[in-house]
Amino acid sequence: MEPPIQVNSEIGRLKTVLLHRPGAELEALTPDYMARMLFDDVPYLKVAQQEHDAFANVLRENGVEVLYSRQASRRGPCDSRSS
Repeated sequence: MEPPIQVNSEIGRLKTVLLHRPGAELEALTPDYMARMLFDDVPYLKVAQQEHDAFANVLRENGVEVLYSRQASRRGPCDSRSS
């Protein structure tokens, strides 16, 4: 049986990527945690989501299949579409 996740190249073409769109978790960041994560300022949710959406669109425009957590859980790790 083939492992469900395979990374055979660090420089090969990206086919599929799993993303998480920023959500309410950004609004729950504490100053201590932000300092540990090297944030200079409080991230604004709306801006973070806009930047994320733009990044996801660039990936799609370059032929990358963009999946989100809920899609991946419905699809399953052994789905043949990822091969």
